[in-house]
Amino acid sequence: MAAERRCPNCGALVAEDADWCGQCYAPLTELPGPTSPSGTPPSPTSPGPSTSPGSPEQETGADRGAPVGSQAGTSVEAAAKTATWPCPACDHPNRIELDLCEVCGTPFARLFREQERAPEVEPGSALLWSLAFPGLGHWRCGRTLDGVARGVIFVWTLGTLLVLVLSRVGKGGFGATAPLFVLFLASALTVWVTSAYDAFRIAGGYEPVVSSRTLLWGSVILIVVSVLLASLVTLPAVRGG
Repeated sequence: MAAERRCPNCGALVAEDADWCGQCYAPLTELPGPTSPSGTPPSPTSPGPSTSPGSPEQETGADRGAPVGSQAGTSVEAAAKTATWPCPACDHPNRIELDLCEVCGTPFARLFREQERAPEVEPGSALLWSLAFPGLGHWRCGRTLDGVARGVIFVWTLGTLLVLVLSRVGKGGFGATAPLFVLFLASALTVWVTSAYDAFRIAGGYEPVVSSRTLLWGSVILIVVSVLLASLVTLPAVRGG
């Protein structure tokens, strides 16, 4: 009995003089390619992942000298090391693992906070409101806290100035309290003028000249200087008594 000849690729019976398999069309004169794990031969029109030695899959793994998974992991790690998030306050690029900005301390969650639209106010209108009373122009522009801060400082400086004036009525001038009078008069005028100018700039879409931080430090300096001047004024009276 003659030995059966089978296709080495799919296992089908083939004729002894056949050059091609009638089932999978594999050439019988060449070495067979690998079969699929389930044992079924690949279709003639869609060959399996194992192709010719010059295929892109083999070049990716063996010819390039590194596994595909290793290259993917390296690229992901490199991307993670260079990932940054921009600070919504100062635009400084921060590393993705940071929760606060390295420069100004703004939290990362502020990136997802919806920005509120400021009320549209004419620059001239904002200027007039601030000239009427410092802080009203900022309030009209949607900066309520800045407006309250400027209003409080103006009331404090103007109130102290009025107390000094009333305390020297009928005494022939300011006497030793003249430096305090000049200090609070200059402070009240500065707050009034800068508030009006900054409200004009904010309504026009520009940043204010005097920021909230600058205003805070100016208030601290004013307190320290006024305390020193008051001490110098009252010290001779205490010694004389």
